[in-house]
Amino acid sequence: MPEIREVDEPKSRRDRPAKPPLSRAVITAAALELVRRGDLDAVTLRKVAERLDTGPASLYVYVANREELLERMLDQVLLEVPMVRVQTRSWEARLVELFSGMLEALNRYSGIAHVGLGSVPSGPGQLRISENALALFESGGIPDQPAAWATDALLLYTFANAVEYAIERRRMPTAPQHKSPETDYVGWLRDLYSSLPENEYPHLTRMAVTLTTGDDAERFEFGLRALIRGAHGD
Repeated sequence: MPEIREVDEPKSRRDRPAKPPLSRAVITAAALELVRRGDLDAVTLRKVAERLDTGPASLYVYVANREELLERMLDQVLLEVPMVRVQTRSWEARLVELFSGMLEALNRYSGIAHVGLGSVPSGPGQLRISENALALFESGGIPDQPAAWATDALLLYTFANAVEYAIERRRMPTAPQHKSPETDYVGWLRDLYSSLPENEYPHLTRMAVTLTTGDDAERFEFGLRALIRGAHGD
């Protein structure tokens, strides 16, 4: 019987694991990781390509330009938003829960909300949020037209709050160790209102504390509820 010789497995010359194949999902995930580590300005096709250990030209097979990539990134973020159960008795609270979840998702990726301002809601991420919101308005007995306008207003309001959050993160000065930047800013604003000429700004000076009371979440929820109540036509 002829002797059977073992053939050695071919060995890779690469010092690192093989790169995963490119796809829109892989490119989008790499771009979102850049946002998580910095902000939206960190996303360029060149930087995404570097992160994927490839050349920028190879990305154009999957995305036409940076604008398309940003839109895909936004929609992927919106797919992280938990949908809420449609219940007639608690439909208003469910709407607050839905859009609070949307804001939380947007705030995880600083600056991505800029892409949502003025964009057409055509991706599955934003479409499912709109569908969930419209179903909740319907369960509350809100007619179609005010429900449609209210949904649009709630989306815009949520995007705008996330944009403001991203701007504040950039501009917020480094506070002393015993204070948070938010607390330091609130104190500065309260002092500003209090020090205004009372004869010119009677309401601002009198309400200095009231105007600066409440954290971001409380203020956001107040605005949501005001918009939702507006759909009643009251």
